[in-house]
Amino acid sequence: MAFTSPELVRAHLDVLRLGETRIDNHGVVLNGTTPVQLPHTGLVEGSLVVKCRRGEAPTRELAVLADAWVSLSHDSLVPDSVVIASDSSLGVVFQENVDFIVDYTAGRVRRIVDGAIGGGQTVVVWFEYHHVFTAGDDYTITYTSGQLARRSTGAIADGQSVLVEYAVANGFVSDAVIEQAMAESGEAVLAMVDSPDEEQPAPALVIGATHWTVAAVARMRAAAALASSAADSAAVRNITQAWLDLADRYEQSGRQFLSRFAAPVPSLQSLRHG
Repeated sequence: MAFTSPELVRAHLDVLRLGETRIDNHGVVLNGTTPVQLPHTGLVEGSLVVKCRRGEAPTRELAVLADAWVSLSHDSLVPDSVVIASDSSLGVVFQENVDFIVDYTAGRVRRIVDGAIGGGQTVVVWFEYHHVFTAGDDYTITYTSGQLARRSTGAIADGQSVLVEYAVANGFVSDAVIEQAMAESGEAVLAMVDSPDEEQPAPALVIGATHWTVAAVARMRAAAALASSAADSAAVRNITQAWLDLADRYEQSGRQFLSRFAAPVPSLQSLRHG
């Protein structure tokens, strides 16, 4: 028996702004065209990037570094792959974050004014970069279920290992999870409440049941986060704790609303004469 509705539960969940969690460089092997389940569901629409390391040798090019950003010939650089030197013989190797900084996503570099690279100095830059595949042409993605599949006509080879990065909407909850939570909370309400009016429950009873359903949803989401392959990351641990804290608050508030409908506890006097 459900004393609430999916619409009421979602109204609470939509208000809860739990933000997004970024997942970077998660390795996936794409075999055939069979969908691969990513560690999360409820991905943020348009956030997925599928890429692979390009080339066996670093790319080398000249750059004139000034105080403004200088774009390299490729973006999506491999983290920690950039080396900048005074010449091709590595006469002077400059230090990242001391002499220069790198924007790995956009593929650009800039000198640090107080560093060892002079304004307008020509340097040699070595770097590695990722090839970014195209959604629709090379792969398909279902954002709600988090399933990624290779396209046979695309540029991803059968059995190729790729790296994916995406954002997870922390507040995303599927209809199936809400339905399961409603069933569980409905049983709990029936066990606590004394002869509830199932045809037209009191508003406080609906509120209490809704809060208990939200608490059940939050515990399910926490369990799912702990079971994911990224459970050891700080971001996932933080969102897991946020779900658990939310569950505790909604369970307590739901109990306050439902307690007024609880069956009275018989006194010792009535038990003696019963």
